[in-house]
Amino acid sequence: MCGRAPLTSAAAAGVLLLCLLAFPAGEAGSGETDAVREAARADELLVVDCLLPGQIRRLGERTTYVSARRPARLPARDCQIRGGEYVAYDRADLRSALAAWLPAAERGDLEARTIVGEIYERGLGTAADYAAAARWYRLAADAGGVRARINLGHLYEEGLGVPVDARAALQWYRRAAGLDAAVELDGPSPPPATASSASVEERARAQLEAAQQLELRDRDLGAQRQEIERLSRELESAQALAARRDAELARLEQPLQERLLAGPKLTLVEPQLLRTRDIVPVALAQTTERQLVGRVSAPAGVVAVTVNDVSVEPNELGIFALRLPVAAGDSPVTVIAVDRQGKRDELRFTLRGTVTPQATPAAPPIARTGDRALTAGIDFGSYHALIIGNNDYQTLPDLTSPVSDATELSAVLRQRYGFRTTVLLNATRYDILSALNRLREALTPHDNLLLYFAGHGELDEVNQRGHWLPVDAERDSTANWIPTTAITDILNIMRAKQILLVVDSCYSGALTRSSMGRLGTGMTADERLHWLRTMAGKRSRTVLTSGGLAPVMDAGGGRHSVFAKALLEVLAANDEPLDGQKLHREVAARVAYAAANLRFDQVPEYAPIRFAGHEAGEFFLLPAP
Repeated sequence: MCGRAPLTSAAAAGVLLLCLLAFPAGEAGSGETDAVREAARADELLVVDCLLPGQIRRLGERTTYVSARRPARLPARDCQIRGGEYVAYDRADLRSALAAWLPAAERGDLEARTIVGEIYERGLGTAADYAAAARWYRLAADAGGVRARINLGHLYEEGLGVPVDARAALQWYRRAAGLDAAVELDGPSPPPATASSASVEERARAQLEAAQQLELRDRDLGAQRQEIERLSRELESAQALAARRDAELARLEQPLQERLLAGPKLTLVEPQLLRTRDIVPVALAQTTERQLVGRVSAPAGVVAVTVNDVSVEPNELGIFALRLPVAAGDSPVTVIAVDRQGKRDELRFTLRGTVTPQATPAAPPIARTGDRALTAGIDFGSYHALIIGNNDYQTLPDLTSPVSDATELSAVLRQRYGFRTTVLLNATRYDILSALNRLREALTPHDNLLLYFAGHGELDEVNQRGHWLPVDAERDSTANWIPTTAITDILNIMRAKQILLVVDSCYSGALTRSSMGRLGTGMTADERLHWLRTMAGKRSRTVLTSGGLAPVMDAGGGRHSVFAKALLEVLAANDEPLDGQKLHREVAARVAYAAANLRFDQVPEYAPIRFAGHEAGEFFLLPAP
């Protein structure tokens, strides 16, 4: 439970957001109470896989027929209004979603193929079928599906269903971003129409017969699919049992010392290394140093941490920091940690110093990255924000800072960045879902949305599913909890071009940062302008969280949480267009230092949101002139 309670230790300046405190889950009461009716109203706002009725089509002058039913992702209420059919099911079991989308995918629909791949990647029942996901993603990716290219790159990067291949992953990410001008993103063009000597009626009859044959084939395929699914479930159960037995045998075969005391683990907060890249560019015209902030954990205790053979001293939380000199060209960096068992962990990367080219007197000056002059000709669209801050809970412990955080964030976004803001304070489940659905109906592809949530959250450790807890959430009933999968589904069907989710609570399910286009150093003004236009025109769905899947601090920043204070400071001090990645870097550095001073381990994270429709774009915040 991402609840918050006052600290009683020396770090009493902060309040912990206890993400992993588990309240027992129970069933909602059987009586028809106001709370139950309110929950039912909110359920109608959740996204479902809807089968809409087939269209009545006319062929020629005499033939009329009904087309196959069409799958769509809609709120349950909209599905009902449009006469559609859906199954109210647990999102952990996606078989009903597969039944809705697979026929359309087999007919060649690009979006349906991408969604079927996501269904297999999420998992049918408990087991994900990554190989099947990769097959469907490739079909959609080869036809120009941007989202499928992102998802396929992720599978190659992680080695899920395909071999680990960083080069292939980066290639798919680049194709999705559209940064390779030689790649055609929209797929092959249809062949030109040819003249036919058949009469209109004969063509209509032939098309009708073809449609009838297709319907009969779909029925046969449906029966075959049901049998395949039954056999697949039996195979999955047998494989899961075998995997558990193999894991137990492997565990018992390990030496006791290795099981009890793992070796050291190094991670870097800044710079953020990606699996598909080990080069960190540094613009020498701006600085000759690069900050390094890292963490080391070692159950047996740390003996030494060195950076390029220079010893550094981690604090009691394992956080260490130093500044590295950077010269033109490549400067290798090696970070090594050794524990009391003699075990070690090592990170290697390269700082690449690049001298920014200087413009000649006859040429216009090269604008700095993010400079207003560089972005003046780009239409970024209009900006909206839904800001939620929950302090006063009906049955859970009250919090201290979310209302203050939300109120001040709204003011900064309105006054400095020109956002149209909607603020929900102490919001119920219905309040949150209805506000999201109003935005879903109102926003267009020309709009951008920042969605901020501060309040209690809960993480289900079994399936790693997070939940937002509105003020009417109860300890012993999940009826009013909002799963992050539901938020993801709503963001997916929103028409808004770019969405940034900022969460001072738990949120799981992020993709790797490798799938995001980055602005390099040493680029010309034209190259920078091309990158900005490309990223601003791409659909994006990203999340900036206050921490990982661990407790985060409620206070510690005066009237604000440590995370909110850092976020507000960065936004207030910024005077140029700010992309999401840079926002994260600056906020993360502030939070890591502030949390360490309070003897607390907290590092914000930033990445695309899985299954929310991210297409390699980036969110930009533009300060008013």
